[in-house]
Amino acid sequence: MRNITLKQYTRLENPLMYDAVLEHLNPKNSFSGKQMNINVMPYANVKYCIRLLPKITGWEGIAELFIICYDIPEAAFWKARVKEYFAARKFILNEFERILKTEAKVFSATGTDEHLWKMAGADKLKPYGDTLPLLQLAKLTGQYPFDLGRKPYGEIFSLLAQLKAQNDVEMEYQKLHKK
Repeated sequence: MRNITLKQYTRLENPLMYDAVLEHLNPKNSFSGKQMNINVMPYANVKYCIRLLPKITGWEGIAELFIICYDIPEAAFWKARVKEYFAARKFILNEFERILKTEAKVFSATGTDEHLWKMAGADKLKPYGDTLPLLQLAKLTGQYPFDLGRKPYGEIFSLLAQLKAQNDVEMEYQKLHKK
């Protein structure tokens, strides 16, 4: 088995021999001489990649994901070695899974009023799930929400986590104050 390029790999009639071996590689944050750092990627790019992942059906989608995550030109994607691709793919999937779990844990709804929120029509807000947090931050900072989307994911996530914690404390304080 040779360490062929991705372009050569996609043209193989039967890539099963490669798949069977390379699926077992350990994740590695290296692709085409670059590394991915999800915390410095723009917030909007991270959210776009999360939406893109379940929709990927072919090599064009995979290339788009790698181009965004590793900040490489398309030609570099196709010239990369298949061994490097399998290890990097595993790394990308692990990173986005980690991000989604962390977001779910940090931003999970707390409080007894969640059912009221749903009754009020919270489902109507789902299509705007990526921009509503930016809108909240923009109101506080006096910035344009889409400008915030170009800020590093780590910074925006940190601010959103702090905002959520503050809102939770204020909500609990209001409940205690009413008693």
